[in-house]
Amino acid sequence: MDSHLILKIIHMTFGSLALITFLIRAALLFRVPQNQPGKAGRIVLVALQHLSFTVLIITGMVLLYQNQFVVQPWFYGKIILFVVILSAIIKAFSKRDMSLAQRKAGAFVAAVAFAGLLTLVVLKPDFSGNAASQQIAQSAAVDPQIQPMQQNQLTSTTVRQSATN
Repeated sequence: MDSHLILKIIHMTFGSLALITFLIRAALLFRVPQNQPGKAGRIVLVALQHLSFTVLIITGMVLLYQNQFVVQPWFYGKIILFVVILSAIIKAFSKRDMSLAQRKAGAFVAAVAFAGLLTLVVLKPDFSGNAASQQIAQSAAVDPQIQPMQQNQLTSTTVRQSATN
């Protein structure tokens, strides 16, 4: 296997570990907020969470370097949601004096951000405007009768995009 694939597997594995650790800590916060795990259990969960986020950042940076810093537009949303997750987790699980409602709100925001991040990663939406060109090309391959008209549209779309660049 090549190094890129190995790094992607490590990145996804530690991303899953970060999500599982968050879900365990959030479940404990919502179920039994007064009866949190003991010191040893808390240390293990915090260590797993810190390790997973550290490995995620390092492997993400190496993967970014391997791709020569060329990214899709959805990547920026992924970075923003990752920062939201980190700050919400800090809010939810910090040891500072905070009300239970604030801590639960932090966990909820982190859960929503995790859901958004996973949606971005799975769907990989195309915000570049090339989706229309790709859709026309795909439908032309399916129905050859429509091809001449859509080929005209595809050509005019390409000319407009070239003119704007």
